[in-house]
Amino acid sequence: MELAEKTVADWYASHPISAPHILTKLKNLRGSLEGLTPQDLYPYDQDHYDGLEANARLADKAHMNAGDSVLDVCAGLCGPARWYVSERGVQVTGVDISPNRVDGAQELNTLVGLQDQIHPVLASAMDLPFDDEQFDAAVSQESFLHVPDKPKALHEVFRVLRPGGRFAFTDWVMHTPLPNDEMEQYRQRFACHSLLSIPEYESKLQQAGFEIISSDDITGPWGDILARRLSMYQTLDAEAERAGNPSKGDEFLKMYAKFVGDVQQHRIGGVRLTAEKPQ
Repeated sequence: MELAEKTVADWYASHPISAPHILTKLKNLRGSLEGLTPQDLYPYDQDHYDGLEANARLADKAHMNAGDSVLDVCAGLCGPARWYVSERGVQVTGVDISPNRVDGAQELNTLVGLQDQIHPVLASAMDLPFDDEQFDAAVSQESFLHVPDKPKALHEVFRVLRPGGRFAFTDWVMHTPLPNDEMEQYRQRFACHSLLSIPEYESKLQQAGFEIISSDDITGPWGDILARRLSMYQTLDAEAERAGNPSKGDEFLKMYAKFVGDVQQHRIGGVRLTAEKPQ
């Protein structure tokens, strides 16, 4: 594992949303983990911006159909994957660089009976362990900021998609170049290895061989979503500490507040991109 990818794995090892935290909360609420459904997990396992609505938008953009084989790049705990399988009837392979996330995803999938429909794989987005043209669609949510070599990862997604397959994803983008010291803060506190502008992202996708289907600047909505997410993290961090689970602590929360401010000021933002591999 590259040093940069190890910093991502280490960062997620102490993330406030984790399988132990989710299961502790559910056990406290229900008294038992017996009979859990994927829907029981939805309020707790959607570790991305805008929850189930974001899943639905990406599923539509990617043209997911029942029976499709879908790749989720940087899938984390596979919260979106469980939604795609349950609501769209697809099969999902979820790639992630963090052993903590892959193990947690497998545990949650098994608890809700989806272990045969979702396959978490420990691997790098820059070196996907799959044959060419293996998947009908690919998705990712707010994860490529962690990828040290985005062009390499985009080429890998292109390689494993079948002709006509779509890659629909969201990610951070840079609207205004940040000073080096601020970028270093993002590297240290969020394992954010690089940021592209929206035009740069579009160019990298085209260089990988994709045709751009749509490109949506979602910075405005993210300002409100992230402010709510900061409040959620403050609550989750306190809960994690009380339950003896990993806590990010005050430095993470302070940096997240800076991130919210940078998005609201349109220094950093978000994009939703959909690209297609030509027939």
